[in-house]
Amino acid sequence: MNFAEEDLHAIFDDLNKLETAFINEAKLFLQIGDNIHTMDLFTSAIINRSISLMKGFLTLAKENNYISCVPLIRIQIDNSLRFYAATLVTDYNSFFLDYLSGNHIRNLKDAAGHKMTDTYLATKLDEIYPGVHKLYKNSSGHIHFSNEHSFLQTSMKEGKEGIIETRIGHYDFYHIDRKVDFAFNMFKASEILLDLTRSWKFQKLKVEGNNK
Repeated sequence: MNFAEEDLHAIFDDLNKLETAFINEAKLFLQIGDNIHTMDLFTSAIINRSISLMKGFLTLAKENNYISCVPLIRIQIDNSLRFYAATLVTDYNSFFLDYLSGNHIRNLKDAAGHKMTDTYLATKLDEIYPGVHKLYKNSSGHIHFSNEHSFLQTSMKEGKEGIIETRIGHYDFYHIDRKVDFAFNMFKASEILLDLTRSWKFQKLKVEGNNK
């Protein structure tokens, strides 16, 4: 399928709409009950980080700086993994306090006794959202200098008489199809996180109900 700039900007619009959805979701769970829970703080921080990442992606993408904005997809997935980890533990209060004290989530264990490494969390989350693990692996390649940086292939070409030419300082190396793919992946990573954060208000309703 061949994409056009209109397709790219349509996804940009969808990303902007997600910001409103995240804020509305935060309002819903914060209005439940009279108490502030540790998960209120944890979820609020993740939502705030998520919105910042979406805004950063959009700003950089509109400047055609995809080398800088694409790694943000992996960081957005990281948000989902961190939030998902909080749903796998026996006591989310203890989890939050461990997290707050500086303990790495990869060293904490879920209710089944498994260490919650990124690979483990991505594998588990893939059971709920098929394709997450693949997106996690593919987007990780953009964090470190790797073969995912395809601009190396497109920015170097064989010139006349076997001379190799390269460009420095111009970062719009990606075809429109790749840009649409990147933007869609950022949208999906953000949409998955939004869906995950919705689960907290239902859990909070149960907790508040049990406390009455």
